[in-house]
Amino acid sequence: MVMLLTVSSAVAASPARLDEGLMRLKQQPSGSAAMAPAKSIEAPRISRDALPRGFTPGGGMGLQGPNTDPGTAQYLDLNTQWSDTLDTQGAQGWYYVYVPANGKVTAFLQTVGNTSVDYDLYLYKFNPLDGTLTLQAQSFYGPAHYEQASTTATAGDYYFIMVNAYQGADPVNPYTLAVLSSNTPDSDEPDDNPWQAKSLSTAVSVTRTLDNAFDEDWRVLTVTQQNTYAFSLNTAATGTYQVQIFSNPNGAPAATVSKNTQANYQLPAGTWYVRVLSLDTVTPGTSYTLRIGSAGSAITLSSVTTDGGNGGYLNYGYGDAWRVYRTATVSGRVVDQFGNGVPNAPVTVVVYTPSTYQSQSQVSGVSQANGYFSVYVNLPAAAGRKSYDNGISMHYYDLASVGMQADLASSSSLLYHFAYSIYQPH
Repeated sequence: MVMLLTVSSAVAASPARLDEGLMRLKQQPSGSAAMAPAKSIEAPRISRDALPRGFTPGGGMGLQGPNTDPGTAQYLDLNTQWSDTLDTQGAQGWYYVYVPANGKVTAFLQTVGNTSVDYDLYLYKFNPLDGTLTLQAQSFYGPAHYEQASTTATAGDYYFIMVNAYQGADPVNPYTLAVLSSNTPDSDEPDDNPWQAKSLSTAVSVTRTLDNAFDEDWRVLTVTQQNTYAFSLNTAATGTYQVQIFSNPNGAPAATVSKNTQANYQLPAGTWYVRVLSLDTVTPGTSYTLRIGSAGSAITLSSVTTDGGNGGYLNYGYGDAWRVYRTATVSGRVVDQFGNGVPNAPVTVVVYTPSTYQSQSQVSGVSQANGYFSVYVNLPAAAGRKSYDNGISMHYYDLASVGMQADLASSSSLLYHFAYSIYQPH
């Protein structure tokens, strides 16, 4: 059961401030009902002079009569909630808000929880020059599911919100409408539901924010062929941030990834939806980074360079290998199961030097376009416990190795850790 606000069975007589301590379980209900199709409703015109009487920006007003059309819309202060009922199928409840500063307006509708009743949510912008209402966003989830829509807003604008009884109605149990403002939405807003979802390529790493406790960031991913995908969400925010993956946004998530973790899932061809949200609190000033892309299934070593002119690819009797001294620049490539380069993949490189006081040196990096990466590692001085006579000088070195890991892929290669040489021709 989806929860947002605790309301009594009685209809509220006036707008109520949002309860700051309340938390909402933003979990999709189980089931496999398809997303409802677009439902076109023509909004009537309204003169600015005909705005409902008693309107004072920031002042609020109580309902003076039925709010069944824009001309009788109930005014709401931003960041308040309102409860009301709809008596019959096709009935509408109209509301409007005044926006004093640039930002974003989010409308959230907690429906009546009856599987035979389907309420939808519409968000319009009012044009005072000609009285038209221009649709900005809508939310068409199925019965008993909450609705949510948002729009970027300009200071001085009016926005109208309509609750429509698309299927059935409940004259006894009220719905609850909350309208919020956010001062600092990110560049992808509005994207609060699947109909507002931003299209993704099959490889993306984006840094965004959740701007209020109700905010949801939706993206839609088109998968052209079955592949394994990596999902990760990294943030310093203290709330319970999650990535949820859907094949059907009106059903339960197919998979969930918690913050600061990575998970790999095989996705069949088709359309997939991805939602970022918090199950409790948000920190609007703290960003998150979402990574989605083909998972690396192989990682290869291209080269290892080092300092002091001591590099090279040679053989000290244990096979061909790269030689390193006090540093190592490790370069390679991450590819998926089809051999395509994987960008944005976190890469971990560990150089193992067991003969020294520091047995391993680890660094992290990220693959660039086409899957290529290059990371720099500082190394301890070699002990020089092994030697190799090349006929001109004696080379002292240790056996070492480099390990690389990205997504599902890992590999290891031999290294010669050079200590010093003594010139002794013979």
